[in-house]
Amino acid sequence: MRSDFGRNTLGVSAVEFLWGLGTPVVIESTFLQLFLRNLGANSFLVGLIPTLFSAGLALISPLSGVLTARLTRKRPAVVATHVAASLPLLALGVYLRLAGFTGSSLSVFFAAYALFSVGVGLLWPVWQNYLVRIFSSAGAVPALAVMTSSASVAKIVSAFVILKMVQRYAFSARGSALIFTLVGLLFLAGSFLFLVTREPGDRESERPGGTEPVVRRWRWRRLLREFFSEFREGAREVTGNLNFLWFLGTELEYFGLVGIVAFYANYATEFCGVSAPAASGLFVALNYLGGISANALLGWLGLLSLRNKFLVTKLMALAAVPVLCFSCSLPAFLLASFCFGASRGTRMAVYAPAVKHLSGKDDSTHYFALAPLLLLPLSTGIPLAAGALIDRLQGLGSWSYRWVFLGMGALIALGILFLLRVRFGGTERRGTAQRSGVGEVGQ
Repeated sequence: MRSDFGRNTLGVSAVEFLWGLGTPVVIESTFLQLFLRNLGANSFLVGLIPTLFSAGLALISPLSGVLTARLTRKRPAVVATHVAASLPLLALGVYLRLAGFTGSSLSVFFAAYALFSVGVGLLWPVWQNYLVRIFSSAGAVPALAVMTSSASVAKIVSAFVILKMVQRYAFSARGSALIFTLVGLLFLAGSFLFLVTREPGDRESERPGGTEPVVRRWRWRRLLREFFSEFREGAREVTGNLNFLWFLGTELEYFGLVGIVAFYANYATEFCGVSAPAASGLFVALNYLGGISANALLGWLGLLSLRNKFLVTKLMALAAVPVLCFSCSLPAFLLASFCFGASRGTRMAVYAPAVKHLSGKDDSTHYFALAPLLLLPLSTGIPLAAGALIDRLQGLGSWSYRWVFLGMGALIALGILFLLRVRFGGTERRGTAQRSGVGEVGQ
């Protein structure tokens, strides 16, 4: 596996670069906030975007986990699920190009986005497990830091492309169709770059000590039995790991950030005099610049322990909330974007190795599959609640946003408190290292 480190790092980084070019349009996107406003959506509907994304991730991931957990070679499933996620966005772009904006445009958009979210739910557990499978425990964090930085560079490039396109086309049907079509094509092309990578199964046709074939024929009754059996087994294991449940509590910080990032572009344009191109482009650029900086220092250079990587960047995000609320200026938004990006970029690079470490298993598919389901009330409820509150408090003007942002800051602080309860070292680390050889990832 060590000899494949460079090849695998190049492969996953190339995938993330192409996906990174399209991600600012569709995931926690300032572009979508302004696009939906242009179609007449209120804040509740804007908050539905991260809710749909989280619901697709949480509800579909367990099924995907069952179907892929026992695959000896996971790469074909990784490619297929990434292709499935790209097609709805490509179809949306084609639809807008042919039909333009109509009375049903909002419904068509949400249907396409829901299908995209289902695709992400399919790819999430097998992709996350694949990333920690093809690298050694010592190499996972540096490799994923390079991967995440590659995506962040692409997202910065994309941010300026979006800025120019919004300046040229505003949010016209023609411009929106072009953007969504390009995103679908980039995602589709990037999906096949996983073929560059190698996994342990490339050298073995069967599991060590086992006789299970790579391809299994599924009948629907056996599939149902397999699903419920695997689901019960995985649920018992995951919910019985108290330390991992404390770790899931730290995700309150991430969802608190989602509750801010989903709306702060509208806040900036409506009350702080920031232009729409700047909000849809510069905010994204600074966000991902923060992620690149954090990954360079904490990932590739390996500064700080696993816990402190999380802690430092989550504290940066918390400190940015009052700056965002009480300094209504473009520099304040850019600083906040940088800090939010540092936290989210660190999570992207460190989440998978942390889950594998805390699970104590070589194959952590069930942990990756069930974590979004356990977090579903938070991931869907927080953005919807934030949007509903902004609509309800709109008579307060800018404070309708500020009060919500301060509430999200309280969730960030609570997530940091949960982080302090997680044990990454000590006797647990030694036990994990004995079981799965991933101890050096920990504190």
